Amino acid sequence: MDRNVLHRFFAGTASFEEEEAVCDWVDASDKNREELIRERKYFDVLLLHKTKNSSMVRSGHRFSLPFVIRESLKIAAAISVLVVSALYIYNNVAKPAPVLAMNKIVVPPGQRANITLSDGTNVWLNACSEMTYPASFSEDTRRVSLKGEAYFDVSKDVEHPFVVQTKKCDIKVLGTEFNVRVNESESDCEFSAALLEGSIELINKMKPGPSIRLAPMQKAEWTGGKMMVESIRNLDDYRWKEGLICFEEIRFADLMKRFEKTYDIRIVIQNKSLHDYKCSGKCRVSDGVDFILQVLQRSTRFTFSRSDDNTIIYIK
Repeated sequence: MDRNVLHRFFAGTASFEEEEAVCDWVDASDKNREELIRERKYFDVLLLHKTKNSSMVRSGHRFSLPFVIRESLKIAAAISVLVVSALYIYNNVAKPAPVLAMNKIVVPPGQRANITLSDGTNVWLNACSEMTYPASFSEDTRRVSLKGEAYFDVSKDVEHPFVVQTKKCDIKVLGTEFNVRVNESESDCEFSAALLEGSIELINKMKPGPSIRLAPMQKAEWTGGKMMVESIRNLDDYRWKEGLICFEEIRFADLMKRFEKTYDIRIVIQNKSLHDYKCSGKCRVSDGVDFILQVLQRSTRFTFSRSDDNTIIYIK
């Protein structure tokens, strides 16, 4: 199979005829399927080492990419962009439907990512998050799947609603800015969606019933088996995408869990009296965990030290 055709297939810019040809070729043999995987890995390497104008050049041909991983965040080497699968479905007359090539971006602890999807939607992904999305939106509904936390600035398209699928809830939007957090371990909140601009509709998978529509500056949280809607009182909670750590009346133990995710380090609290101590403050990620702990020492008594290999912080 021609490499240029495969690269257009991965980027979501192949013609319908080329997509059919790739599917037929992959189904022809296991050897072809293995070659597809190898070529995808090569494509991803080029993607992660792209030039500043977000394009790649090979054999005199130029390929435009459907999204941008911003180098300013210095995370390209830490992000894994994976091909999920190349799927096609036969209809009743055995005619292949258009191929939907899927990508997955995985953000490890201690990193953040900012990408632009093929429709112009801008997405910030927090540490320990992953998102699966098509290389190019070709269906009536623009769908992505999310685990972790992300901030979306959705490109408006009334005829093609944007849907974020999570384990707890689906979020349907037309064009808006909102923050989503799923399976957050630092508290008992299993799902949270905060709307800053526009309108979103929440479809609860955990407890089916009427959908919930949020107005700007409202948030919904699934806690203790109930979906609670309230006003957003503090926008600092969503400034993580700016490299800020903001916290208000948060348990010390929960704050340390947030630091573990942000700084990719293990924190062991040996001083049990600190677990429920409430903390408030604001700091930059770039300040470093040691400096922030020193600031916290001004309001409560504790000491901390690192393990010999610097992978664990012990708080006494």
